[in-house]
Amino acid sequence: MNTKKNKLTNSEDGAMEQAYQNYKLLKEQVDLWQQERSSYWLKMLNMAEKPPYLPILDLPSDAIIELWQRLNQAAEVQISDAKLKEMWQQFKESQDIMDEKMSARFQMAVRGVAHLASQMANEKKVSAPSFHDHGGITCPVCGEDSTLAVLAPPNGKRAMHCTLCGFEWEVNRIGCLHCGSEDAKQQIYLKNEAFPGIEMVVCQLCGQYFKEIDTRESLVQDYIWEDIRTLPLNFATELWLSEHAKKSDQIH
Repeated sequence: MNTKKNKLTNSEDGAMEQAYQNYKLLKEQVDLWQQERSSYWLKMLNMAEKPPYLPILDLPSDAIIELWQRLNQAAEVQISDAKLKEMWQQFKESQDIMDEKMSARFQMAVRGVAHLASQMANEKKVSAPSFHDHGGITCPVCGEDSTLAVLAPPNGKRAMHCTLCGFEWEVNRIGCLHCGSEDAKQQIYLKNEAFPGIEMVVCQLCGQYFKEIDTRESLVQDYIWEDIRTLPLNFATELWLSEHAKKSDQIH
């Protein structure tokens, strides 16, 4: 039994290491592109007067294609710009035709360009509306939902971190970021020793959850990878919610 368990653990570790190396390769290309091209593309961004300031579908298509192509080349994948434009248009029309690896490069390209919008928002010092006007998990810059909260030193101030564009905005220190309930007794915190400094916050009122990283305990340099690396916590939380719902149904 122990031998089988060790083999399984080694296999999982190997898969995670391979995933990290693939991610690292793409991230390095995104960083280089931003260093070389951000000054040019920042001039092309037009932010709205109210949130979402620059939704994903309003990002400059040519910038996404340019970065996407660079990531494809790094992965030694040959594809024409015309084909990428066609795939981008199909994405905008909610058609999913990409394979897993192409989709991963596309998402990295979108993140890379969206990060420029976040950079501009920070330079302009835009602020997030209140929860009732905007919602706690919706990024005021790109309009995408994020389920990653960060507690900052020294006092644990809570902010949401958008895993798409990277923008951060302050939110209430306690309560549910989905439904807005401030009843702390309705919040359950799940954690695993394998992931120190990270908790899954479950709201018993709305049945939703979000991930919370306490940077006073765990120093994180890349929140996107940290969110990916800790996906087992998401799966475990969904399983917990499913089992909790079954128990509630049996009681009633």
